[in-house]
Amino acid sequence: MAAQGNKKFRKKSFREYQMMDFEINTESAKPGTSSGRLSLVTTPIGDYHDITIRALKTLEDTPYLVCEDTKETSRLLRFFNIKKELHLLNEHNEDEAVSECIKQLLAGVNVALVSDCGTPAFADPGLKLVNECINFNIEIDFIHGPNSVLSALTVSGFDISRFYFYGFLSPKKEIRTKELKSIAALTHPVILMDTPYRLKNLITDINEAIPERNVFLAMDLSTSGEKHIRGKAADILDELSNIFGEDKPKAEFIVVLDKFHKEKI
Repeated sequence: MAAQGNKKFRKKSFREYQMMDFEINTESAKPGTSSGRLSLVTTPIGDYHDITIRALKTLEDTPYLVCEDTKETSRLLRFFNIKKELHLLNEHNEDEAVSECIKQLLAGVNVALVSDCGTPAFADPGLKLVNECINFNIEIDFIHGPNSVLSALTVSGFDISRFYFYGFLSPKKEIRTKELKSIAALTHPVILMDTPYRLKNLITDINEAIPERNVFLAMDLSTSGEKHIRGKAADILDELSNIFGEDKPKAEFIVVLDKFHKEKI
């Protein structure tokens, strides 16, 4: 299926799409047979030079390349002079796209999946495709690469021998505040993610819910504009105002909340 931008498709179940196009016997889809292989390819989170040689080879050699956004992936491929037809898989066309990917894989075609950056299927589209490959006994290959979560944890300065990945909080303030209060007593650092335009809102809510907590904010990791801000949420809000003024931050970011420390009596 050719890329179709952000066009919205009529909702159907995955099985409807599957049965429209082909019938298969799952017993015939075993690793080592004629089935293709799904490669989950990790791509740079900022600096294109962070890509691995194995990832480049996979992108060059795989005939069916699936991406979250054609504009972002086209930019990456142009940088490395790789010419490929791109096929779109995102929240708007997931059922149809997964069906087509499975069809290609069972016909013996290798498929590679990339997200806008980082690891596909990790807080990004692709989990349904992974599960369908498991259901059909299709081989899955993971191509390692840059990881924003591990990068932020490593430079946070917190004790990360154990940590929690919470990911995206609710976009609704009331629910988000409850979620923050529910994780306030966790005894290991907590990783939070969100879209760039909600950064100030998130830090504001942290300041209101757990103002005493130490926070680490990493922005635009691995780029020339990479920034690290440490302190209480109020300190981070002040620094964001110094950097962005009244404008909304446009930086990709990771927030790490330090673990709950019991007060010494």
